[in-house]
Amino acid sequence: MTETSKKRGLRGYRIIILALVGAALAIFGAVWSAVIFPSLDKVPLNYEKTLSFDGTFMVANPMTQSMDTIPISQTLEQKAVGTEDGALLIHEVRTVKNSVTGEVLPAIYNDETTLAIDRHTLMFVPDVDERGRTGYWGPPKGLGEGDSFDLWNPGAGRPLTARYARSENFRGIDVVVFTINESDINLGKEPQSGGNLLFTTTIKLWIEPSSGAVVNQESTTTTSIDMMGMKMPLQISTVNYAENTIVALMDTARSASWLLLWVKTLIPWIAICVGALLVIISGIIVAVRDLRKSRGGKRTQIQKPTSFPLDA
Repeated sequence: MTETSKKRGLRGYRIIILALVGAALAIFGAVWSAVIFPSLDKVPLNYEKTLSFDGTFMVANPMTQSMDTIPISQTLEQKAVGTEDGALLIHEVRTVKNSVTGEVLPAIYNDETTLAIDRHTLMFVPDVDERGRTGYWGPPKGLGEGDSFDLWNPGAGRPLTARYARSENFRGIDVVVFTINESDINLGKEPQSGGNLLFTTTIKLWIEPSSGAVVNQESTTTTSIDMMGMKMPLQISTVNYAENTIVALMDTARSASWLLLWVKTLIPWIAICVGALLVIISGIIVAVRDLRKSRGGKRTQIQKPTSFPLDA
């Protein structure tokens, strides 16, 4: 084999390798978007978070026939504690204190429970959840104009529908604002009086849409008793995210949205585009090489030597 033939063979292998690498990159990008990323886009098994709230409770005082105001601070501790039948188990402890005295409020204001959610969709798994909860544990990703979702509300004991209200910029982050407005949900009979307990709430959620992170939350909830058609408030609660929680969640939202931009969108599309480009380049090289060969062959045929007989 001549040196020229060896070089041509080496170039041929390089073209094949170039095309194979391009095809592999394009396939990897498509598989990443369709299979790999969705399998990774889940609540981690080591999930752990503590949320803090500030607010006030106005509680009916039967002795004074008025409402007592209690400034409160609330923490919600969340920690993943395992899985069951494919659902992630998250242990939650809600503690409410008088923010002035530091005294923990009576047990009726606190809660401890273990909930079960789907790690990908964030929906409750009622067959596993200890209280049979339904709806969403947190907002799904990608929310926008016209969307709504059913968010579990512990006070109402059922999911309440959050609806798109507007889009805005919240402290430098583009968010979508969703609101829950529910009036006079019947919670059942009050044991002593026999009147119906009614639940009314307004909740506003500021959500970073790509990550689904709630960066701010405000709520006002009124629990009343219906006494022969007359509603008497028993408790009015105004509870909002504490400033330290807002700051922490905004950092989480920024990091998550940046990571999602690269991992979910840019990396697979870069792989697909680079892969397609390499395949196209290898095809062009082959086409140019074949064209040169065909032209070279034609020139060889035209330049055949011609002999002329000598005159006698």
